[in-house]
Amino acid sequence: MIAAVSTACLYPKPTEDALYDLCLHGIQTIEIFLNAPSESKPVYANDLCALLKRFGVRCAAVHPWTAPQEGFMLFSNYPRRCADYLDEAKHVFELMQRAGAKYYIIHGAFPGRVTPEIYCERFHMLCEAAKPYGVTVTQENVHKYESQSIRFLREFCRILGDEAKLTLDTKQAVRAGMDIAEAVRAVGKHIVHVHISDHGGLGDCLRLGKGRFQIAPFLTALKQQGFDGAVTLELYREAFESTAELAEDWQKLSRFIRNAEQG
Repeated sequence: MIAAVSTACLYPKPTEDALYDLCLHGIQTIEIFLNAPSESKPVYANDLCALLKRFGVRCAAVHPWTAPQEGFMLFSNYPRRCADYLDEAKHVFELMQRAGAKYYIIHGAFPGRVTPEIYCERFHMLCEAAKPYGVTVTQENVHKYESQSIRFLREFCRILGDEAKLTLDTKQAVRAGMDIAEAVRAVGKHIVHVHISDHGGLGDCLRLGKGRFQIAPFLTALKQQGFDGAVTLELYREAFESTAELAEDWQKLSRFIRNAEQG
């Protein structure tokens, strides 16, 4: 396991500026959240990759801007829209190949729009499009989306088998009323990437240590399921004051991970 921070924390700062800020604060592994289609084009991709190389920073995953479009495009009953989505995704895959990023994250469709079989068929098509670039597609659990329930995640993993890869987001689980420990037990072998934040009486997306989330047992449970990916700090902008605080939480998360690995 490795600790990371998402550029999404600094939204709406431009993505390249957010990446630069995280790099300046010594964060060694990041997730890039692309906020617009143009950011996957060469003029921006060159800047992002140059920053990673300059600071020797690893990019673990990329989360594209496409969440509002995925249900309408990728999971549509109109095949041409799906084909157009796959073509657009290749620009992101090209950026990821250059950046050395492995995991591509989607939110998916809203509940009840397509059958699980069609959902998994379209996910498989996206996986196939990503393979030539060395990219693995992951499904994130997201409140108010199909993936908000453990029931759906179980069925998703049953249908797709080893191809089913998940990004587990703790704040989204809290918002959806999902039991995080149960989710790790149920589908933990499919979890390859994590978005982490604390939660408690003050909110569902807090700095580490500001809530009641039992982080150490959570990391231990992930380890027992064979997880060895990036545990990525993803906070909303109102949850912290400065990038220095993100760096502090990244260091704290790194210590939690070291303890879990040694335990």
